[in-house]
Amino acid sequence: MKPQRASTTAKLIAAAMVMLHSDPRTRDLVAADTAELSERCLRGGGRWLVASARHPWTRAGWLALERIVLPGIVRHFALRKRWIEKQCRAAISEGFERIIVLGAGFDTLATRLVMENDRIEVIEIDHPATQTAKRAAIDSLSHRLQFLACDLGREDLPASLMNGPRKTVVIAEGLLMYLAEPTVHRLFDQVHALSPAGVRFIFSHLVQWPDGRAGLRPCSRAVELWLRWRGEPFTWALAPQAVPALLQRYGFTLIASATPADLGDGVTLRGENLSCCRAA
Repeated sequence: MKPQRASTTAKLIAAAMVMLHSDPRTRDLVAADTAELSERCLRGGGRWLVASARHPWTRAGWLALERIVLPGIVRHFALRKRWIEKQCRAAISEGFERIIVLGAGFDTLATRLVMENDRIEVIEIDHPATQTAKRAAIDSLSHRLQFLACDLGREDLPASLMNGPRKTVVIAEGLLMYLAEPTVHRLFDQVHALSPAGVRFIFSHLVQWPDGRAGLRPCSRAVELWLRWRGEPFTWALAPQAVPALLQRYGFTLIASATPADLGDGVTLRGENLSCCRAA
């Protein structure tokens, strides 16, 4: 990510949520409050994205480009969020009271949780530039959402979060793929230490394929080059069969997992899997 600039990926995913909700054929994939909050996050520097996502003609253009460059990615974003939210809410129903979202971007889950539940503590940790843009958009909506600025590619999790008394859910959606492997391993170790009362870790990761290559398929070299140019290249992936060993190494046990094909009908994209695990 380039300094002093909100994440391009965060903007595009927020615009995707607006686009899906603006189309009657896909509106049910995105809750109305999610679309509204996504729009708020984009108003500070992505108004043109909001306008193009909402207008039928430009929306059709975006979807045509998606079919050429990375078919299915917009739907995948929404279904990925739905699965993560389901796992998070299940944990809350089991008594988890602290939610920490790593690399939150412009995702709306944390904001919606504090608006509807006054007994949980919700914290977002993200790069300062992205977080500044988000705070400007949603600070007026909820004073209970805590923001901690941190460059997760370079810094450890804040020491103030460690060994908290509350059972803790940690979410890392679309984050680990941008971190170096030593950073990912250090992060697993730190997440495990967040609370002796219990930790649940929900994360997504890129797939490393049997041929040694990694990433989304159908593969898009254009997307990879564009992300590298924007300073947000993919750097880490994990073979599906290696997930249990990684979790065991850092004291976690797998609870649930999903591939894109498990998320819903009509999914054509492959290469990013989801896991939910608990600290053993």
